[in-house]
Amino acid sequence: MKVTRVLRYLAPNLVTLSSMIFGLVSLRSSANGDPSLAAWMIIYAVLTDRIDGVVARALKATSELGMQLDSFADFLNFGVAPAYLFLTYLSSRTDLPFQTGSWHTVLFVICGGYMLCAVFRLARYNVLTDDQVATKMFFGFPTTLTGGLLAIWFLVMLKYDRYDLAASNFGGAKLFGDSFQTPLGAWHYFPIAIAIGGYLMASRLPMPKVGMTKNKLVSAILFALIMTGYVCGFAMHYPELCFWMPTGWAVMFLIWGQASAKARAMYPPPLFPSRPDEEERNLVRPQADLEDIVLDEAAAATSAVDDTGNQGH
Repeated sequence: MKVTRVLRYLAPNLVTLSSMIFGLVSLRSSANGDPSLAAWMIIYAVLTDRIDGVVARALKATSELGMQLDSFADFLNFGVAPAYLFLTYLSSRTDLPFQTGSWHTVLFVICGGYMLCAVFRLARYNVLTDDQVATKMFFGFPTTLTGGLLAIWFLVMLKYDRYDLAASNFGGAKLFGDSFQTPLGAWHYFPIAIAIGGYLMASRLPMPKVGMTKNKLVSAILFALIMTGYVCGFAMHYPELCFWMPTGWAVMFLIWGQASAKARAMYPPPLFPSRPDEEERNLVRPQADLEDIVLDEAAAATSAVDDTGNQGH
């Protein structure tokens, strides 16, 4: 029936649209001086970003509209919201040099640059999807990973910050101990992390998409880590438990992207239209999708190139 079909396609899109409310709440919380809630709303958006894809695949309701809505949601949740949070928080602290003057300008440029890198990353992803390139790989860090990683590190630093009264209202016991404290200097260098995050999104570094592996033990560990992130994230407790997986994932594939000759051979297609004399050129590139998240050379040697579609940013 037509109504059933509409409802089937509507379900994942409603999840995507609901995640944009988290982005709006994050912006409002940043403006109202509640940085911990603002950061947790970004984490909420990360968690719901995974759910809409699961719902779309389960209902076989993947659509072009869903992909475009996902891009808009990612720009708000992982581009605008983190940039505004870091800008307002760092420039509001009297013990940091970002309130006025040249350092405030530097902070504004970094946060603005991060936001622009996010929108560039999303636009490039849509171009790559349209060009039917390999879909088990990202080129450049996903906005979801980058925004979520910065937000969760922000929460860890905030929770253990003795200079900020907001840390005293933070939910959950301090798993690192009461003696562990965030050095003030860490906040001085946090804009560098923001700038690196923006660069990684705009880069061409290859990164496999998260998925289950054929190795049951690794799949079980991955599933346990994901579920831990969901429980702690929605409870707004224990960011110390949430930051391990995205941090380890990012570091692992930063190293892999430089050390593997196969990874270095992968590159995205050109972003701009080719010249008329190049339109007939074969654009097949020396790249192959990875079967799963574990770089199993034996399995990779026997696998074929998979050109099927998949969602993700």
